[in-house]
Amino acid sequence: MPELRPYRHILALVDFDAGDAEVVGKATLLARMNGATLDILHLIEPDSQLDGGYPGGSPNGYETAALRRLNFLAASFGADKASCHAVYGPRSRSLARHVAHAYPDLIVTGEAPAWLAGVCDTLILLPRPRPRTRGGRLLRALGTWLGWRTGAA
Repeated sequence: MPELRPYRHILALVDFDAGDAEVVGKATLLARMNGATLDILHLIEPDSQLDGGYPGGSPNGYETAALRRLNFLAASFGADKASCHAVYGPRSRSLARHVAHAYPDLIVTGEAPAWLAGVCDTLILLPRPRPRTRGGRLLRALGTWLGWRTGAA
């Protein structure tokens, strides 16, 4: 069995949605555990319907605003030494360029985009389903009683 080696460079891929706290929290924890450097990256997809292209001829307005949010997010998790990056452009190409430049060992993300496959190790944090009805609680309790939680028959 191959020996596990610690990660040296971790990349948290942030989308500015509800899963960002979990992504940055997990990436920060893994970076601390491994003594790794942490990058937090937000990819800004151009939207001709919404912005008509670059504002004022350059993407700096979008990137500057995103960097402010990323720095605040990093600080809220005590990841003050994290490098924050915001890139305006096609997501797959922007991520490929960032990975080629930064060379992370692990990418932590909240989604599973097809263009992310095979880049490096990837930890995808999927949202946990929450039962919203009494029927859901009943099924969960029944599953626990039957031993589904532990896998026992």
